[in-house]
Amino acid sequence: MRALLLAAAFIGVSLPVSAADDRTITKFCLAAFRAAMAQAGKVPPRGMGADTCNCFLREVGQGEAIESAQEICRAEAARKYKL
Repeated sequence: MRALLLAAAFIGVSLPVSAADDRTITKFCLAAFRAAMAQAGKVPPRGMGADTCNCFLREVGQGEAIESAQEICRAEAARKYKL
């Protein structure tokens, strides 16, 4: 299922996603977020990871490609958390 979601996001097709899928994607997103922050040697502000991953789910759910969703959400987080 995850492969199907990633493929759909890549080609810009919006698919219905279950709550279980959302939780799984969010877990992966948060793990990637924490790893990126650790690699950068930064401690993110409280709530930044959840906000960023919620943004990612929203953008992919609206048909954005994965890379595009990541860029949009990084920019949104930078504005919101003044980074």
